[in-house]
Amino acid sequence: MKMNLKNKSFKRIKLNKIKLTSKNLFLFIISFSIITLIIGIIFYYLMSSADKETVNSSINNYFTIKTNINYLNEIKKNILSNTYNIFLIWILGISVIGVLACIFIYFCEIFSIGVALASIFNIYSIKGIIASICYLFLSKACYLVMLFIITFLAIKISYKIILVCFSKQEINIKKEIEKYIKILIIAFIFVIVISLAKVFIDPMLIKLFTRC
Repeated sequence: MKMNLKNKSFKRIKLNKIKLTSKNLFLFIISFSIITLIIGIIFYYLMSSADKETVNSSINNYFTIKTNINYLNEIKKNILSNTYNIFLIWILGISVIGVLACIFIYFCEIFSIGVALASIFNIYSIKGIIASICYLFLSKACYLVMLFIITFLAIKISYKIILVCFSKQEINIKKEIEKYIKILIIAFIFVIVISLAKVFIDPMLIKLFTRC
C-alpha cells in the first residue's frame, strides 16, 4: 500500500516537473517541422525509380492546367479533405493520447510536403524554385499555417488533460474546452477560405508558372 502511494506521488511529481510552455512548444514544432521536411526530401532520393515515377506523375498532374472544372465539386472535395485532417487533430487534442497522435499526423503532413518539394526540384531543376512557390502559395501555405496552429493548440489542451488526469492539478478544463471549440469554428472558416483559394487562385499561379 505504501509502495503504491509512493509510486503515485512520484508520478505526480514527475508530471509537475514537465512544464510545457507556449514558447517551448512553439520552438519544438518549428524545429520538428524543419527536421521532418528534410527527412521527406531525403526520403524521396532514397525511393525506388518506380516510386519516384508515381510521385512525379502526381506532381506533373498538379501542374497540368485543367479544363471543364466542376467548381462546386472541387470546393466540396477540398473542404472535406482539409476538414478531415484539421478535425482529426482537434478531436485527438481532447484525449490523453493527443500529444503523440497529433505529432504523428503533423509529421505525415510535413513529410509529404518534403517529398513533393524534392520531386518538384527533380522534375523542374532550377525552375523548381518558381514551381515550389506556386505549389506552396497560396492554399497550401495557408493550410500549413492552420495545421500548425491547430496542432499547437491540440497538444496544449491534451497536455492539460493529462495533468488533470494524472497529477490532479486544478485546471478549469471546461473553460479550456470552450475556447478550444471556438478555435474549431475559426478553423472551419479558414478551411472554406483555403478551399476557395485552391480552386480559384492556385490554377492562376499554375498558369503563370507554365508560361515561364
